[in-house]
Amino acid sequence: MIRRARLRLTLWYSGALLLLLLIFSTVTYTAVTRTLRHELENGVSRAVTQWLEAPRRLPLTRPAEGRGPGLGPGRPGVTPTPETTAATDATPRPTLTPRANAPHPDPRMLPLLDDTTVNDPGSTSDVFFLAFRADGELAVNPRRIDAEEIANSDALHAALKGQPSWETIEDDGVRLRIFASPIVVGGHTEGAIVGARNLDEYDRQIRAVVIVLAMVAGGGGLLSLGGAYLFAGHALQPLEDAYDRQRSFVADASHELRSPLAVIRASADLLLREPLPAPHRESVEEIRDVTQEAATLIDDLLELARAEEGTPDHAESETAVEINAVIGQMRSVLDRRGHTVSTVLTPVKAAAEGAEIRRIVRALIENVMAHTPEGTPVRVELSERGGNAVLAVEDSGPGIPDGHEDTIFERFARLDEARTPGTGHGAGLGLAIVRSLAERRGGSVSASRPASGGLRVEVSFPLAK
Repeated sequence: MIRRARLRLTLWYSGALLLLLLIFSTVTYTAVTRTLRHELENGVSRAVTQWLEAPRRLPLTRPAEGRGPGLGPGRPGVTPTPETTAATDATPRPTLTPRANAPHPDPRMLPLLDDTTVNDPGSTSDVFFLAFRADGELAVNPRRIDAEEIANSDALHAALKGQPSWETIEDDGVRLRIFASPIVVGGHTEGAIVGARNLDEYDRQIRAVVIVLAMVAGGGGLLSLGGAYLFAGHALQPLEDAYDRQRSFVADASHELRSPLAVIRASADLLLREPLPAPHRESVEEIRDVTQEAATLIDDLLELARAEEGTPDHAESETAVEINAVIGQMRSVLDRRGHTVSTVLTPVKAAAEGAEIRRIVRALIENVMAHTPEGTPVRVELSERGGNAVLAVEDSGPGIPDGHEDTIFERFARLDEARTPGTGHGAGLGLAIVRSLAERRGGSVSASRPASGGLRVEVSFPLAK
């Protein structure tokens, strides 16, 4: 019982701590990803804004007749110089692989994307630009990348309609975060500038955050299990000590009471051998019967105390053989009360001593005799289920009220209002002993009400290895 309580407390404590770790990890992950994303987008946005605010920029108009290429009315032409071209070529390229057929920079658009420095101290990767005309045609691609994904992006389409927009795209396994902003001249959208940043570094940082949080959660979970187990043991130690003292007292008191009860029983038997008046004989017989009941109660208390002792040694037994032996021993008592016993036994070996199996079977059959009318049929089954040996005893008596399926396994449990008393009245320890013996061997007990009525009690033991 103490061991089960300690395990339950351990699970509660560790579960609460794991929940806190999960909440902490979720909040941390959300905050970090938002911060990194905000920093990344701020870098791209600042770079695009800086480009758009440069006073030398020209509208993305097609060359008009009689004017220089790409020039607006009344604006001087700008011709790319070798220095500008060299600076543009020296700009670091993103990790995208250049396409052989990628368009070369449109000479008419080079003034728009000259290589004047665009500072972005908060960037996590370099920013590069593409320029598109109002009809969506790529005007400038100084890095000669395949811009098909960008050209087809929703962000560019929105920018060409005058609406700045963000989007994450993927091209050949490379993820890009792009910001498309319209180029407005005289109130008209003449094109769009797209600033893009490679997300490789961002993804690496997110993966690192996930790994760290997973290690924190995993390590914290293991530490919480160990700490919770130690804490639960410390908290339950006074209760365990008190329980041990109680068990020792019951065992010692029971041993001390057995001797005087045996003397009383022997004296009553001697008196009954003598000729006694009828009233005296009835009194002596009552003394003998009550003494026998007290002796049985003491035996049950001793057995319950032994069943609740520490972890037992390894054991195994031929369960079907032990069941048949008990039924044979109780045959005369069963016949006197008219109980017929049918059996369906599968030969299995349970991880329990033969004496424990016999005590369980005897307690279950005695429970049927004590709480069902005479002549009630009894069915005993033994089967293998889910790696366990399952012993079931079923009767067709009055059964028990709903909600008392667990109550009947408690000490001194009495449900006489539902169960019809038979020839004997137990002290309510039989099923408690059954549960203690089963749980001591790592098994379990359960009670149910069959559809046909009565009570079905199942006891499971691990199979012998």
